[in-house]
Amino acid sequence: MNLRQKTLLLTICPMVGLIAVLYSCLSIVLQRSYTQLEQQAAQRNLERVEEVITGDLDQLQFLTEDWASGNDVYQFMDDAGPDFIKSNFEDNVFASLELNFIVFATMEGEIIHGKGYDLELEEPIPIPVSLKQQLGKNSPLLRFPHIAHHYSGFIPVDDRLMLVAVEPILRSDETGPINGVLLMGRYLDEAKVEDIELRTKLDLEIYRPSQLDLPKPLQVALQDLNTAHGNTEISTTLRLSDANALAGYVLFPGVYEQPQLLVQTILPRDIYQQGQITIGYLGFALLGACGISILSIGLLLERVILRRLVKLSREVQHIGRSNDLTLRVDVEGNDELGSLGECVNDMLGELQVSNEKLTEEQQKAERLLLNILPAPVANELMHDSASIPQHFDEVTILFADIVGFTPLSKRLPPIELVSLLNKIFSAFDGLADNLGLEKIKTIGDAYMVAAGLPIPREDHVEAIAEMALAMLSATSVIQTKAGEDLEIRIGINTGVVVAGVIGTKKFIYDMWGDAVNIASRMESSSKPGKIQVTAATYEKLKDEYVLERRGLVPVKGRGEMETYWLEARRPEKQAQPQLEPLAKAN
Repeated sequence: MNLRQKTLLLTICPMVGLIAVLYSCLSIVLQRSYTQLEQQAAQRNLERVEEVITGDLDQLQFLTEDWASGNDVYQFMDDAGPDFIKSNFEDNVFASLELNFIVFATMEGEIIHGKGYDLELEEPIPIPVSLKQQLGKNSPLLRFPHIAHHYSGFIPVDDRLMLVAVEPILRSDETGPINGVLLMGRYLDEAKVEDIELRTKLDLEIYRPSQLDLPKPLQVALQDLNTAHGNTEISTTLRLSDANALAGYVLFPGVYEQPQLLVQTILPRDIYQQGQITIGYLGFALLGACGISILSIGLLLERVILRRLVKLSREVQHIGRSNDLTLRVDVEGNDELGSLGECVNDMLGELQVSNEKLTEEQQKAERLLLNILPAPVANELMHDSASIPQHFDEVTILFADIVGFTPLSKRLPPIELVSLLNKIFSAFDGLADNLGLEKIKTIGDAYMVAAGLPIPREDHVEAIAEMALAMLSATSVIQTKAGEDLEIRIGINTGVVVAGVIGTKKFIYDMWGDAVNIASRMESSSKPGKIQVTAATYEKLKDEYVLERRGLVPVKGRGEMETYWLEARRPEKQAQPQLEPLAKAN
């Protein structure tokens, strides 16, 4: 066996072994990745179904709430006036609102007035007896723990399911006492299912969990859903239907906290099949690469260029390891290898220029991204090209709004208005930077800032309190200089949030959660020149700051909440933060 044969044998055996190991590892990784992608895509489809149906329920609940809060409806429950019936119970009202039933009932279960309408036949229909019974005396739908309570969901009516919303009838200012209930309902019929399919772009099958003849796969899925999530919340699950399809299930609870609707959709396993094709292509590609490599080595050996090629390879590898693009390879001879060496040198020269330009542009991009997003989030996006929203157990959120901005915008020219707004928000930005806070966003004349994220900090409540007090001072200074009547109202809350970047374009770092909504309500219900805080924030600040109890304040969606006015830091706890923007304003 000559040297050429030995070299080829020693080259072929490791190459084939390497290709086999590489193919095995990559196949496993790709298989898992595609399976994970398949599960994520299927789960997103189920979430789309959930969002569409819950959106319809929310829309129905908002419509019912709008009808139920009115002095005319409140008066109608007392005198059952015919004019109200004539103007509000026409057939076209049902058709335009896509409703099958509107029913007014007393708190004792007596139906004052009700009407049914068949949307398909476009004619009135009687109210089913089973629906009347569900509004009868001692019905759970007539029990309201408080006036802001409502019911929405699915109820069985005869052998059909109905989307319903039940709201207490209140005055126009949403005050009691409750003078009855208003029910609005819409059948979950074939037309409605087709509408949901059109919006979700999925083929859906609707079942009632109480059916006795459910197919075996649905019984198993229903058992999994009940075991994992119970009966009081929307739950989803995925099961393998066959080698080419996944079955997805969404279980919706009813008004009575019992499962009433089971939605099934069959999803093709396109991603899984694409993964199998990709793995096949990978095998052919690796085999081709192996053959080409072996053939190239044989040709080089035949031409007796191994020495020069190894030398050239070593020099290139050295440059690659050192990352020094100013180095060049030695060029020997005037043949192809010599030309290759010259080309490598030319390429290194071009790479050197390109690398310098790329480094400059990369630095610009990084500076821009760091100016838009928090540093940890920006670094995560730069390294992973995606940011996963994070859960924060305790964050303090501040909302501020300029009082009387709308009249001011009508009086001032746009350029002056924007200039004034820029002065105010620039001062706020400087305060936030000095206090190490995270500015979230501005919306019109509203300013939102938070503490405790993306990097948690123990003094997040105190930092926001200092920010709020400094914002009042800064606004007062700017008001004096500008000669305009400027005041802000501020609301603060502390709680759990989820924060991060979503989407793929025009990134913005934002927060979600009930704590954010309550902070916004604190601002909207505050007074000019005042800082309103919740009880949760009060508990964190009461030892360090002067706070005055405001009392119970009605908050939309939450009822009445205990709130406090933040006045100042206690004299004995007085801090000396470095607030440069405020100093500049002074």
